Amino acid sequence: MRADRVGFRGFIFFCTLMILCLSVMALAQGEYSYVVRQGGEQVRIEPIKSVLGVVDYYDYDAESFQSANLALHETSTIVMFLYEDTTTKMLSLFMLVGGPAGVGGTARVSMSGVPADAEFLVKDDEFDFFDTWKLTPPTAIVSWGWSEGKCDGMVLGPLAAEFDLEIVIDPSSVSGIDAVRFLSGDILSPDVTNLTLDDPILIHEPGAGPELEAMSMPPVATFSVSPADRYIDAVTTFDASEATAFEAIIVTYEWDFDGDEVFEASTSDPVASHVYSTTGIKHVTLRATDSRGAQSSYTYTIDISSLSVKVVRRMSTELALPGSTFKVEVQIEPQMALAGAGLQEILPPGWKIEPLENAGTVFKHADKQWVFVEDLEAGTSRVISYEVTVPESEAFGSTSLPARFVIVGGFQAVTPFIDMLVGGETDIEVSDSLDIKTAIAHLVPGNQEDASGDTIDLRLSEVIQPGQLDRALEMWMNDTVVPATQRTRIDAQAIKDLIAYSYTCTPVNQPLPLVPMANIESLRTITAPFPCNNVLLDYYDRNGNVAGDTFRVRVELKADQDLYGVGLSEEVLSSWRVIPIEDDGFLYKASSTQWVFPGKVPTGTTKTIVYQVTVPQNAAIKPPEDSPYYVTTNDVFGVVDAVLPRVEVVVGGASSVGIVKALPLLGAVSRWDVKNDTIDIDLSAYISFEQVQRAIAFWLENEPVPRTNGQTIDYETMKTIIAYWLSNTTVCDPLPSAFR
Repeated sequence: MRADRVGFRGFIFFCTLMILCLSVMALAQGEYSYVVRQGGEQVRIEPIKSVLGVVDYYDYDAESFQSANLALHETSTIVMFLYEDTTTKMLSLFMLVGGPAGVGGTARVSMSGVPADAEFLVKDDEFDFFDTWKLTPPTAIVSWGWSEGKCDGMVLGPLAAEFDLEIVIDPSSVSGIDAVRFLSGDILSPDVTNLTLDDPILIHEPGAGPELEAMSMPPVATFSVSPADRYIDAVTTFDASEATAFEAIIVTYEWDFDGDEVFEASTSDPVASHVYSTTGIKHVTLRATDSRGAQSSYTYTIDISSLSVKVVRRMSTELALPGSTFKVEVQIEPQMALAGAGLQEILPPGWKIEPLENAGTVFKHADKQWVFVEDLEAGTSRVISYEVTVPESEAFGSTSLPARFVIVGGFQAVTPFIDMLVGGETDIEVSDSLDIKTAIAHLVPGNQEDASGDTIDLRLSEVIQPGQLDRALEMWMNDTVVPATQRTRIDAQAIKDLIAYSYTCTPVNQPLPLVPMANIESLRTITAPFPCNNVLLDYYDRNGNVAGDTFRVRVELKADQDLYGVGLSEEVLSSWRVIPIEDDGFLYKASSTQWVFPGKVPTGTTKTIVYQVTVPQNAAIKPPEDSPYYVTTNDVFGVVDAVLPRVEVVVGGASSVGIVKALPLLGAVSRWDVKNDTIDIDLSAYISFEQVQRAIAFWLENEPVPRTNGQTIDYETMKTIIAYWLSNTTVCDPLPSAFR
């Protein structure tokens, strides 16, 4: 009996346990959890459920071309959710775009992982010519276009209980959309997950609670730092090899080296290095991402100390020709005593090196290594120099020129331990030709007037020397090609740049120094043989020589700052002949009517340029309709500019010259030689009493005045001539108000 009682109680316990297990299994089979993942974020979601079918729930109105259930839409938003029809247990994906109060817009969405039997259960709007629908499982593409206050959307289904769908929203084809949201849970008050347009959206198959929790476990991020003593300008190494992930692998290591929340490096390699340029406490953060998209971060604080040695590389050029040779210097300045120090340089393959100065080291040519055989004392300076020869053009093979190469190196010491990169210049470009500045800085001037005696030596420094500038000025004035530049000539802008670089001793691979902006004052005056800046053609002096066809121009300039690379460019008719009279230290290039000052124009110094212009006798004359004498006007235009500071101004003052074959009456009277009864251009623009008397004779006799195209002096003109005489006013100026 006792055994029977025990067996009965065990049977009751067993039945109870089975009932509980079946209940749990039924619950597990009926309640699914899904996961939405984007980037490193993942969220558990539940389908929105209703007894309505997907078509009825969407409630699409064909007449208004949008869902009648506008509560599903959000303004300027893409809304997505999983939907379960509780009657048929069918699962589908809803996607709604736009909104009832939003602006018009467009959106393009592509999907992968679409089940083979899925289809578009709702197309909003299927017949809109703005919309496109394409479904070829496992992919699908939908494009919408909607107007202001309207909306669009779709339903894709059925989806199996287990699926893996990836949705990509093309940000380049989206307008009128500001947000992306995924809804989950209660149909009346759903949970909202905010997403972005930037990364793909993944919806994963269902999973049980513990399985999902394991999937959500982030990786463990950690790293070590070496060396133990860390200095500025030295290499600091970070090793994240000990970082781990659960049931996954770490695929991305992102590094924020200075705590500014900007990740400067992102690699698949767990080891990274960084060179700090400042001392102090640095907060270094590693962000690790595993193959499931889960992320974690780890921050470690390090102290960067002052560097115990400064190592800088300088190259004689940053631009080289195939087969050329240039010079490299590495300067080593220890701030503390160093023992066991060495330098190693790494050059591109095939580049030859020849040591010049070893600075107390032993040089190993095969490995390009220098080892100091004695201690380096604090506060000293050592310079190791060598020449580098670039291979000939054939050695570059399929590499097209220009091409950029680098020279890198490291400096090491045993006591104290130092392992650092060589600072300074590293890049060099190999090209078939040099630019003007590089060529002149490395020019070896020849003794000949043409370029045949000029050569290029890239071992020279990048500062333009006086002799090189003088040769460049000759090349500019004579339009001579510059060696190694593929027959390039120096123009006005280039020569002004060269002057500024030379006189400020600035290397041509560096920008010119910053200086205050300058104000330049420039003024042009024109002196012509006849009043009012007129040139008279077909005029001969007493000796029968051509006269009256030239005028003189004077340009004055000054500035409130020192100027380098100063130039003047004047524009006159190409048929006019310009002859410089006074240059005030400027150099003149006749072929382009340009002046360049080969030095510094000091603050407040006035520079004056004077030149003469001869107008050809066959110059075309177009008489104006409102003038009885033949005249045409041509402008003179000019610009004064400087390279340092960079400023440009238009020359002010007089700018036009009248070319005449017949004179106005007032001009003829002012230049009338009463004694010889003829025109004399050497007379002034003032009218004398004797000229008034001769004008009265012309008026009384109604006689045409010579050289005026037959003009006669009438009553009004006679009174005007007398007024100019009495007021002592030149005939180019208006009469004073008292004589009007």
